[in-house]
Formats: sequence, structure tokens, C-alpha cells
Amino acid sequence: MNNRLAKLFILISIIFGTLMLFITPPFNSPDEDSHFIYAYELSEGNLIPSNENGVSGFYVPKKMMDDIARFKEIAGNRDKKITYEEIYKDQMLTDNYKEKKFVYAVINNSPKIAYLAPAVGIKIASSLKLFSGNDSTPVSVLLQFARFFSLLAYSIIGFFAIKITPKFKKTFFAVLLMPVALFLRSMVSYDGILLVTVALALANMLRLIDNKAKFTKKDYALFIITGFILLNVKVLYSIIFLCLFAIPKEVFKGENNKGKIKAIAIIGISIVLLTIIKAIPYAAVHSMEEPLASKQIEFITSHPFDYLSILIHNVFGQLKVQEYWMLGTFGCLDTYMPVLYIFGLKIFLLMVFILDAFHEKIKLPLWLKIGLFLFVVFDVCGMYTMMYISWTPKVLDVVGGNEITGIQGRYYIPFLFLIPVIFNNRLVEKFKKKKISNFLDRVNTFFDNNIHYATVLSLILVVIVLVMRYYC
Repeated sequence: MNNRLAKLFILISIIFGTLMLFITPPFNSPDEDSHFIYAYELSEGNLIPSNENGVSGFYVPKKMMDDIARFKEIAGNRDKKITYEEIYKDQMLTDNYKEKKFVYAVINNSPKIAYLAPAVGIKIASSLKLFSGNDSTPVSVLLQFARFFSLLAYSIIGFFAIKITPKFKKTFFAVLLMPVALFLRSMVSYDGILLVTVALALANMLRLIDNKAKFTKKDYALFIITGFILLNVKVLYSIIFLCLFAIPKEVFKGENNKGKIKAIAIIGISIVLLTIIKAIPYAAVHSMEEPLASKQIEFITSHPFDYLSILIHNVFGQLKVQEYWMLGTFGCLDTYMPVLYIFGLKIFLLMVFILDAFHEKIKLPLWLKIGLFLFVVFDVCGMYTMMYISWTPKVLDVVGGNEITGIQGRYYIPFLFLIPVIFNNRLVEKFKKKKISNFLDRVNTFFDNNIHYATVLSLILVVIVLVMRYYC
């Protein structure tokens, strides 16, 4: 396949991502308003939240916040449609953003690189002043530029991830172009940089494991940057760095493990130091207290077996809804694809994972596969526990309840890259002289040559549903 899938990826990603960003009304994706404000403040040079009476937040144009509130009225209301007149007024009429108001913001000390792409888009749109008669570009235009630059960054990094990885290219292609994944990356969110960061780091580790290429300064830089982003945006996905320990010692220019240990230590120490440096400016910034969170922690520590029962019940009880959200839910979790579509997409992804797991020949140690599997289980439990502590009591106003809320299916998407890695084996080699081997080879070849057709068809159906949801 060489670079064929990488080239197809960037083409499909930009075409359908652009359609999605234009079709979806402003601020109609999960938490897009909050992420946009962070990106907007970064574009204005405001890196650290302000403090007003002990509350963290930003001074944001009042008219902008009013417009955002108006745009969000459509979220959850499937009867509300968008007209051409509204689109015209939102993009072409002038706004005055001189008057500002203090807006509470949860302290988000994610590295600013996570918002760099949309911030660049916002800065370009506000500087051009082509869409307004005064100094303030309408927020809908700022958002379009922010979305497009987020999509562009996602597409470029995803291209290099697919190009670099020597194995599992079909899995990288299929996961990065999953409709929900592409939809979210066409919006303003740090989810876009997060998914391609996981892909890029994993791809380079697989390259070093498979090709045994020499470890260079570029590898140091890549792993330090990607590790820094993952540790400070969603630490749960840092489990992929377990693959560093599976890289052969010869890669580190040494006959023993000293060079390997030294390289991994340098990467780890650099990431920690960068994280400490990044956290220093936030030391004086205080967020609003969440008194129920501490009580929730007390409940967990004092009733560990009760909480374990609650955790297991929620993880398995929510599997179906999380699967639906991961595969076919758009907008503000209010636009659903048909059940038949979900079934077809699920079968398609399973076939891709199985073929990559059985056909890709790469020497991965058993301890790595077991370790990654255990870490995924631990991460899922950790996700639910964090939401049980920080989000559930705030929403349900109850401590020690039986329900865990706040988990969204998109949180599972980065774990999908690991499925063929964990289940990779040479089972097919045992069937070399049997018909089943020939059959699987033909199926694998068919997927290699036609995987993009299934992906494009899937995305076309999503575009149709989005148009029906917002305009018909």
C-alpha cells in the first residue's frame, strides 16, 4: 500500500471534514463553546485565565457570548432548522465586540499547542476584516476559520501517522476517518489534536519496533512533544508509551539496554519538566470549589466494594449507548444515524481490525499485549471514576449514587488503534496450506484495494443525515 492510504486519507479528510464544518451550525458539537473561548483567548494573547473574586475566567466580548448563546438554542431541538437568511445575517452583518464581560471558565491548563490550530484560524479571520465593516469579525466567521484550521492540522498529522506506520495502516485509516472522529475534528476541540497525537506517537513506535531504524534527535522531539500533549490533555491515553519498552535495544545504538534506558529516561524527565514549567503560571489561579467531589471521594474510599459494584454495573450497562455515541451520534449528541448504519460500520471496523491483527507480521512481545490490554481496562475504570467524582455529583446533586454520568463514546476512539496491536498473532501462518489461508488473503487484498470506498460511502450518508437534521 505504501503511501496510497495516506494520500487518500488527507483527500477524504479535507473534503468531508470541510462539508461537516459548513453544514453543522455554530457551537453545535460537544463543549465547542468552551473550547472556542480558550482558542479565542489564545489568539488574543491571553494565555492564563483571570481571577475575579476567587473565580477563574476570561473577559470575553459580551456580544460574542450573546451570539454563542443564541446559536446553542438549536442544540437538542430537532424541530429547529436553519434558513439561508439566518446564515447570511450571521456571517455578513457587523458586530461590536468592544464591550466585554467576565465569563467563568473551568481552569483548563492543557498545553496551548492543543488550541494552536484554531487560534491561528481565529487570528487570520479577525485580521483580514473581510467580513465586517468595523473591527469585529462575526463569531460565526471566526468559528469557521477555527474549525477549518483544526481540520487542516488533524489531516496533516494524520497523513504522516499513516505514512510512518509500517503496519496496521488499514486500522489507522479506518479509525482516523470514522465519521464521529472526523466530525469532532472538524469542530473546535482539543479532541482533534489528541487523536492524531496518539496515532503519530504509536506509528513512530511501530516503525522503530519493525524497522529497527536508529533512534535520532527527531524521535526524541516527537516523543517529548506527543508525550507532553497526552500527559496534559488526557493522561489516560499515555498508555501507548508502554510500546517504547518494546523497541529493540539495537535501535538505541547499543548492544545492551543502557542506551534504551537512557533514552526513555530523557524523554520521561523532559516531559515532566515541561509539565512543571507549564503549571507554574496557573499556581495563583483558583477555580470554583466543588464540595461534593471531596464527599464523593470519601464515599469511594469508605465503601470500596459498593463502588466496585456501581462501576461494573455502569461500565457494562452503558456499553450499547457508548457504542452508539462512538459510531453514529453527531451534533450535540442529538443527531443519530440509523441502527442499520451502526451495524454495518461496526462489522466493517471489526473486519479491518481482524485482518490487520492476523495478516500484519510484526514481532510484538506478549508482555506488551497483556500490558496494553490491562492498561485499557484500567483507563476505562479511571474514566468512569473521574466522572463519578467530578461530574456526576454536580449533575445529579447526589453523593454515593448508583449512576455515573458524563462519559461519552468519543473517549473510546483512541483505544481502537490498540486492538490489532493487542491481538496481533501469526495464527494465519498455521493455515498456509489450507483453503482458509487463501480466502483470508483474498479478503485482505480486497480491503486493501477498496477500504476507501466503504469509508466514503459512510461519510456521504452522514452528510445527508446532517443536512436533514439542520436544514430539511
